[in-house]
Amino acid sequence: MTKNRTDSGQPPTPPSAVREVAQTTGSTIMDLKSTYIDPDIEVGPGTVIYPNTTILGQTTIGARCRIGPNTVISDSRIDDEVTVFASVVEGSTIERAAGVGPFSHLRPGTHLEPGVHIGNFVEVKASRIGAGSRAGHFSYIGDAHVGADVNIGAGTVTCNYDGENKNETVIEDGAFIGSDTMLVAPVRVGRKAATGAGSVVTRDVPDGAKVAGVPARLTPTIENKRPNSLRRTSNSAPTHPSASSKLPTSARSRSRKSTTSENLPARRARKKRG
Repeated sequence: MTKNRTDSGQPPTPPSAVREVAQTTGSTIMDLKSTYIDPDIEVGPGTVIYPNTTILGQTTIGARCRIGPNTVISDSRIDDEVTVFASVVEGSTIERAAGVGPFSHLRPGTHLEPGVHIGNFVEVKASRIGAGSRAGHFSYIGDAHVGADVNIGAGTVTCNYDGENKNETVIEDGAFIGSDTMLVAPVRVGRKAATGAGSVVTRDVPDGAKVAGVPARLTPTIENKRPNSLRRTSNSAPTHPSASSKLPTSARSRSRKSTTSENLPARRARKKRG
């Protein structure tokens, strides 16, 4: 299945031959003149290949996929019902019903599990991303292992290179990575943990914990944020800073007056009564 491949040393295959192969496999090539496909590329039935798309090397594409427009794919495995829109995919595996693009770059060693979404201006390198996880906006995920159902906020970066070595980032299932988070590898974010927007995470985050800040620290609980007078204990009734506030208005007024008189020096109190 070849179309106008000029750097292989072989003459370009006529558009009619590409059309015949497409008809045989049940796939659709929208524009024969702007589609370039290497020999031995496998394409499943019901797949649509849009204009300005190049498919190279040892690539296989499953059934009912949408490929392109403006897409380059090389040496990759793409399963059924995958969308790759205006993106570059190199040496990667994309499992069923995942979506890539627009303007994404999957570099060699990337593996997307079923239902993953990689959105605009996201680069992924040598990383595995678990089923149903999402990275929707301008992020870099490198040398990472991301669990299932993880949300990666806009601007997230895995800081994987320390000047000498590439280090791994691990994000467990169900974690929430806030926008503009820097994950300084090696580091682990635990299951269902969360990072606040703008966090710089330099230490492991325990399961279920929330961190924020630069550097990121565990955030206090709501109970610990309350003033002492407002804290509740399991063995005591709720307290209030002003018990007299529950009194009628006239009673509160008398209470304030009597308290004021009692606290005044004797001379000033006599003048006030006088």
